[in-house]
Amino acid sequence: MAARKKKRRRRPSPRMQAFKRGLKILLCTLLGIVLIGGAGTVGYFAAHHYQETKAVMQAKKDAQEAERKAQRQAKEAREKARHPKKSPVGDADSLDEAGTLTQEMEKKDLGDGRILYSYEAPTEDGIYIVPYIIRSTTDGSVLFYVSVRHLGETPQGFPGVDVMTDEDTKYSFRPEAQQVTTTPRENGGMTESFDEQVNAQMLKALRDVGQMGSAKIIFPREGGSNDDRVMTATECTQIEHMVELFDLWRQK
Repeated sequence: MAARKKKRRRRPSPRMQAFKRGLKILLCTLLGIVLIGGAGTVGYFAAHHYQETKAVMQAKKDAQEAERKAQRQAKEAREKARHPKKSPVGDADSLDEAGTLTQEMEKKDLGDGRILYSYEAPTEDGIYIVPYIIRSTTDGSVLFYVSVRHLGETPQGFPGVDVMTDEDTKYSFRPEAQQVTTTPRENGGMTESFDEQVNAQMLKALRDVGQMGSAKIIFPREGGSNDDRVMTATECTQIEHMVELFDLWRQK
């Protein structure tokens, strides 16, 4: 039997080869568009999910603060009912209340018997009012300060902030004794800030913010700013606690 002759594979014509190459390029391009579009969509939903999660966590934290505040106010009401007359300044009840207020605060030893009391500093971009107290353990003197800060990527010529506790009430925090300083942040960006000793008007503003439990903080420049925001309930509660601590200690 004669050997079967191997069938020779026909090579595609140059025109067909060019057509296949073009089709391959087109398919790769379409695949790339789909992948990029998918990645963009995933990125969008990831960012959206992060913001939603952040809002939920903040709401939970605010609710916890509100519950603690309600419990504390109920305790104070019971104490007042048991002791109608105000306790003498510096007694055990006042010391216990001050100790309760400082439990969640950060404490920094400044030397010479001076201790700085404050809450954890903000780290996210935005504008903030951060009160703090310096108390001497040697003579009991108390100094109340407020640090006004803008955290962002680039300096904005920070003039301070305005705080509105309602539509008709506005307080201004401006640098007077101290100049605005700009310092780099560890994770990039910068902080513009100034510190002022709390005067009577500032104390009234802080007291109002704490009692209202809500306030809008504004970057005072023409056209408004993306940094304008409503202060969280947690911020307002912390400010209220700082004012209460100052009231307790300055009476001694």
